[in-house]
Amino acid sequence: MTLILIILLAGDIKCFPAFAAEITTFTARAPESDSDQRKDYENALLELALEKTREKWGDYRLIYAPRMNWKRTFHSMASGKFENPMFNTSANDELCSKFSYVNFPTDLGIVGYRVFFTSPEINKRTAGVKRLEDLVKFSIGQMVGWVDIPILRHAGFKVVEAPEYESLFMMTSHNRFDLFSRGINEIKKEKTAHRHLKNLIVEEHLALYYPLPRFFFTTKGNVKAVQRVTEGLRAAYADGSLHDLWERHYKDSINFVHFSNRKLFRIENPYIQNIEKTYEKYLYKMPEMRKEAQRTD
Repeated sequence: MTLILIILLAGDIKCFPAFAAEITTFTARAPESDSDQRKDYENALLELALEKTREKWGDYRLIYAPRMNWKRTFHSMASGKFENPMFNTSANDELCSKFSYVNFPTDLGIVGYRVFFTSPEINKRTAGVKRLEDLVKFSIGQMVGWVDIPILRHAGFKVVEAPEYESLFMMTSHNRFDLFSRGINEIKKEKTAHRHLKNLIVEEHLALYYPLPRFFFTTKGNVKAVQRVTEGLRAAYADGSLHDLWERHYKDSINFVHFSNRKLFRIENPYIQNIEKTYEKYLYKMPEMRKEAQRTD
């Protein structure tokens, strides 16, 4: 009877490949609040990249890290707490030196195009902005740890830092600062999620641009995970599936801000000087960027 069982198993072993294949776990970052929808796209993109590489690299399991702020997230990632973490955030030289990363702009650079939440009172005042020197007189709110903060301060802005993402919307509506800078791909969903704040509106006259590539970051030396996700993103870009996903998540918000009707200012990002520029060929350029924009010296 044992011999018969061995023969049967030997004949059918090809029917059980899952038992022999290794399943690789990847860890994505959870939203920062119940109304935070910013992670929807990046986590769907990570899953798309893993699907594109399933045949070559094998099956995978995607799990989510506990909700935490960025300071704790980076500490946990550096300590190796998570299995193959892939946490998406805006890049700078410091982050790229401390962690391994996928050199591909996950949102195609669209988050570098900025508009603002503000209050009705401030919106009346911004109508008079003609030059960058006028714009920097308005204070900007940002969350502690965001890489935008030194970029904005370098350009001359006064930046007010808040400890929590959700508090920024309330602070804007209460005029604790003048403007809350958001990517044009983010602002429509955020406006809908915070429509209960009656004094919170989308500023109507201005737009700001600075280069702000967003990458998937992982534990230092995690070469295989970086290679797999890089291959997956490039494959999805080449076959159009990445752009389809990008449009489903962001096109409505981009149309919502009426970017072409705004006065556009451009400032530099001096904190990405040492990053390999391979990612730049994947950046999306708004048609308005071909127009003359205000620059810093």
